[in-house]
Amino acid sequence: MKNKKSREKSLFLIYLEYIPFYLLYHLLHLLPLKAGYALSGFLFRLLLVFDRRHHTRSVQHLLHAGIAKDKAQARRLTVASYLEFSKLLVEIVKMDQLYDPAKIRVVGSQAAIDISLSQEHDNKPVIIATAHYGNWEVAGTAYAEKARIPMTSFMRPFSNPLIGKMILDHRAGDMHKLVDKREGIRPILRAISQNRITTMLIDQHAGANEGITCEFFGHPACVHMTPALLHLKTGIPIIPELTRRVPGDNFEFEILVGDPIIYTPTGNKEHDVQIVTQMCITALEKLIREEPIQWLWAPRHWLDINRRQAAEYKDWKPSPELAKIAETATRP
Repeated sequence: MKNKKSREKSLFLIYLEYIPFYLLYHLLHLLPLKAGYALSGFLFRLLLVFDRRHHTRSVQHLLHAGIAKDKAQARRLTVASYLEFSKLLVEIVKMDQLYDPAKIRVVGSQAAIDISLSQEHDNKPVIIATAHYGNWEVAGTAYAEKARIPMTSFMRPFSNPLIGKMILDHRAGDMHKLVDKREGIRPILRAISQNRITTMLIDQHAGANEGITCEFFGHPACVHMTPALLHLKTGIPIIPELTRRVPGDNFEFEILVGDPIIYTPTGNKEHDVQIVTQMCITALEKLIREEPIQWLWAPRHWLDINRRQAAEYKDWKPSPELAKIAETATRP
C-alpha cells in the first residue's frame, strides 16, 4: 500500500499538469484542424529538444528493431513519429467537430472483414488486439459502428485523473464502453456474454502476472496474454487491428485489420497461451511495419534494452515454434 501511495500524484502536481492542458485543449478546439496540427507539432518539436530521455530511447529502439539502418535515419524517423503523435492530441480535442464515419474506411484482410466488418451480413463479436498506433482513440467508436456491434475496451487509468476524464469523454459513447483493466476478468467475461466486441492494447510491456515472453521485432518482449486466454476459453476469433492516419491531414483514417487468429487448443494451456500470444504480437508487428512512424517508439517495449535486467535477456532465443511464427511478420 505504501508503494502504491508513493506512486500517486499529489493534488498540486495534478493541477499543475491539468491547467496548461486545459488551456491548450480549448485553444485547439477553437483552431482549424491544420492550424491545430501546426501548433501541436511545434510543441512536440520543443518536447524533443527538452525531453532527451525519450528522444534517445526512440532512436535506440528504432535501431534495435531494425527499422532504421543508422542513427541519422533513426533520428529522422523519431521526429516523424513525434509529429504523428502530436496529431493525436488535436484529433482527440476535435472529435466532436470532425468525426465522420464516411471518412473512415476498412482495409486489410478480407477474412477479418467477412467475420467482423462486413456491410453485407450480420457480423460476429470478436476480440481485438490493437496497439498505440495512429489514432487508437477514434478506433473504438469507428470499429463498433462499422461492425454494428457495441464494443467494450479495457484500459489502464491515466496517471492524471483530470486529464484522463477530458480524454475519455471523447472515447466513450453509446456504442463504446470503457472498463478499468484493474477490475479484472469479470467485466471482460460479462462483455463477451453480452455479445460485445472486446478490445485490448497489447503492444506495451506487461507485468509479470499479465504477460508472457514473446519475440517482437526480433527481440524478447513481455506481451499481454489476455486476448489469448479469452480466445482459448471462448473460441471467439482474435482480430489484429490498427487505426492508421491517412495522409492529407483531413481527419481521415483506415481501420487496418490482419488475418483472424483462430487456434485449436492442444490441451497444454501454457503452450497454447504462448503460441496465441506470439501470433497476436507478430500480426501487429506485421501491420506496424507497413508504416512504422505512426507507432510510439519511446516506451520500453523490450526486455533486452533500457531495462535493469536487459543483460539477462542478451542471449534469449525463442523456441523454434515461436521463431517460425515471428518470421511471418517480415513476409510479404
